[in-house]
Amino acid sequence: MRARENGKQVSVLVELKARFDEESNIEWARALENAGVHVVYGLIGLKTHCKLTLVVRREKEGIKRYVHVSTGNYNSITARQYTDFGLMTSQEDVGEDATELFNYLTGYSKQRDYRKFLVAPVNLRSQLLTLIERETALGKKKAT
Repeated sequence: MRARENGKQVSVLVELKARFDEESNIEWARALENAGVHVVYGLIGLKTHCKLTLVVRREKEGIKRYVHVSTGNYNSITARQYTDFGLMTSQEDVGEDATELFNYLTGYSKQRDYRKFLVAPVNLRSQLLTLIERETALGKKKAT
């Protein structure tokens, strides 16, 4: 909300089917909308379990994307209870994937292929199986 108050364009996906947090998420969504944030409620029939932040900035060199991917919720209370992992990067291919994922989740695209991301139900299962098969083959090769 602070970013929006500072004149930034902000979009947020709020999962209303969140376990134990439905009421809280509805309140957050209303507050965000009242602050002028574009709020999306996920895709019908899909549970969105994504901890992803994308910041797009215009810098001297041009447009730059900063991405944070996390195993934990962006919640200051539960953040004190759990140990989570996060990755912050400005790698171009990760930024492109994040942009395309947000476009998919907001209904602006039907993205099927990603450079780095594994996204359910789009490519997670098939890519994980491919990676497992690759590691199995490498392990067998090393064993001989």
